Amino acid sequence: MIAAGARCRVCFVLPSLNGGGAERAAVHILNTLDTRRWDRSIFLFTREGRFLDELDPSIALASGRAASRLGRWLELRRHVRRVRPDVVMSFLSYFSVLTAARAAAVGARVAFNQQTPISAFLSDADYVWRRRWHRHLFSIVTRRAYRLADAIVATSAGVADDLMRAFGVDRGRIRVVHNPVDLEALARAAGEPLPPEDVAPAVCRTIVAAGRLADAKNYPLMLDAFAALRRSTNARLIILGEGERETEIRGQIARLGLADAVRLCGFQTNPWKYIARADAFVLTSHYEGFGNVIVEAMACGVPVIATASPGTREIVRDGVDGLLVERHEAGAVAAALARVLGDDDVRRRMGDAARTAARRFALPRVAAEYEALLQDLAAC
Repeated sequence: MIAAGARCRVCFVLPSLNGGGAERAAVHILNTLDTRRWDRSIFLFTREGRFLDELDPSIALASGRAASRLGRWLELRRHVRRVRPDVVMSFLSYFSVLTAARAAAVGARVAFNQQTPISAFLSDADYVWRRRWHRHLFSIVTRRAYRLADAIVATSAGVADDLMRAFGVDRGRIRVVHNPVDLEALARAAGEPLPPEDVAPAVCRTIVAAGRLADAKNYPLMLDAFAALRRSTNARLIILGEGERETEIRGQIARLGLADAVRLCGFQTNPWKYIARADAFVLTSHYEGFGNVIVEAMACGVPVIATASPGTREIVRDGVDGLLVERHEAGAVAAALARVLGDDDVRRRMGDAARTAARRFALPRVAAEYEALLQDLAAC
């Protein structure tokens, strides 16, 4: 038990603050926790990442220097022994964090924050788990680790269902808490002007996509769908993001003859100024555990067309604030885009509904859910 009047100690652990949804969510949540109740710290295996600058300076930041897995594990164990947190929450690297925290022997409760459906992650072509023996080993370790953790946070009901069905995790140990979006900061950023070269002609519909240029995001499907759409609709596609699949994506754009209609703008510190000026936002991922960028597009008042997966079903209400495409096929995605782009009333109605629906994921509301969860774990 925590002494009366004392602050609870919470430590978030991540590989780095590079990446996307998980890292941004961790920073937002930790920043927002009530400093009168929480002594906050974060440990990074590597001190790097675009979200470092967003971390509240009052949060104790520590990081390792080791290059090996064992070295990183030892550094984390030493950190836990020194800080003596009541709760350690791991975003990725779950087994290493669990065992290091247990080995530190300070009584810390350990929670996992699961952002993606693991079954889908195991088939992701961008990771070594696509090799059969890697997948098998990872599955065994996952089953063991999730049974030993004190709590699991899943970003959507679909992620929770996957943990129960594929890995035998008890539903009573899973808490579904969505990722937060800072709606106020997003609204300010969305108002910034676009570079002149990115302003669309009035007669041209603009579609925006955003996300890592990776296999999971399935940009080949998006480009095939856009090529089909262009046969009947004057539209352009802006893609925001960077990643290992960029060369392949550029090659497909050239093969489809879309060089004059598709613009790759790379990573943008402010993607929302692009999204807010779009007629539609499109996401064609093989899978999503949640889909932060979907909520961000909705908060900008833009209808979303997304392929159906555990995370997108949690956010988009089909036909109300966007369209879910059950068949991950170019023709189906193109038809959904045509429906939204071809009807001003539908687009306006869905955009208004999307802006309202995004409030479900507002940062203060989600942070309060995390605070309640952490209090339960720390018994404070």
